[in-house]
Amino acid sequence: METKTKVLFVCSMNTCRSPMAAAILSEFGGEKYSASSAGTFVFSSSPICRDAAFTLESVGIAKYNYVPHRSRPVTDKLMRENDIIVAMTAGHRDVLCRLYPEYEGKIRVFSEDVGDFARGDIVKYQLAYVKLKKGIFEMFSLEQTK
Repeated sequence: METKTKVLFVCSMNTCRSPMAAAILSEFGGEKYSASSAGTFVFSSSPICRDAAFTLESVGIAKYNYVPHRSRPVTDKLMRENDIIVAMTAGHRDVLCRLYPEYEGKIRVFSEDVGDFARGDIVKYQLAYVKLKKGIFEMFSLEQTK
């Protein structure tokens, strides 16, 4: 049995971008990757935001990939245990490299900065989904099967 590569997606509050990215990688690359997410600015355990969940559901992402999600802060343990850390923006990468310089070799920035769309309208979430999916397929060399 082949071990899955562990991937941690990181954004700010861990309620929109990074949990959406983790759900997308789990849905389309789950046979090779184990995806999770965390945030650099998390104060409480919150579910994925409603519009992000609605967007994922509307495109057919399995609910078990995002419904159980609760926001959590990045920790040394998470940085250590994951093989690849994907920052949603260059700013997140900079924060992670400053806080965890020993893991700098694991940290990648998303192919194109994924700006914060929290509290935007549903169209922003749908556009973010397209951007996230495209970037994840490129970054992890996935092929469209669904």
